[in-house]
Amino acid sequence: MQVVAVAAGGALGSVLRFGIQKMFNLNFPYGTFAVNVVGCFLAGCFLAQFNRGISATLFLFLMTGFCGGFTTFSAFSTESVQMILANRWIHVSLYIIASLTLGLLATFLGFKIFSE
Repeated sequence: MQVVAVAAGGALGSVLRFGIQKMFNLNFPYGTFAVNVVGCFLAGCFLAQFNRGISATLFLFLMTGFCGGFTTFSAFSTESVQMILANRWIHVSLYIIASLTLGLLATFLGFKIFSE
């Protein structure tokens, strides 16, 4: 049952990410940035709920499955390298700093909001 939960969540998250990236990744990876920050916020929310006692299977569906499929470190890394290769130093610097800072902040915020 746990494998099915992870697979179902992963499929849902991946398809949603694919659609968002298709719509918003034009000259800058806005779609990837958005899904990663939103995914971090959701991860914080789900972690808070897990600490409150949601089932392990639901947590696997939401965190490992959905968030794992929705967010993408590999696309973030690839897009960063592409910007480096194109000498887009300001863009890549802003992308990396904003992604890491806002991702961590979003996780913390999601956890704090849903812990209370």
